[in-house]
Amino acid sequence: MYNEELFIDNFAKEIRRKRKEKSLSLNELEEITGISASLIARIENKQSKNLGITVSFKLSNILKINILQIIEASKQK
Repeated sequence: MYNEELFIDNFAKEIRRKRKEKSLSLNELEEITGISASLIARIENKQSKNLGITVSFKLSNILKINILQIIEASKQK
């Protein structure tokens, strides 16, 4: 069974890790994605629990995040 809270936690950690790995500031990622730096920060800090498909896709595409792996890792055992 898929655990949405675990997905959000895993996705948030991966966004921050990949952004830092690429040495991107929140403002630089905003320029690239068109997603506000404040929203990205809220996602990274797990304060935004309602991730839309467009936002999730843009972030995972730009940062090269395998969203299917995160979904698999978010299944309850």
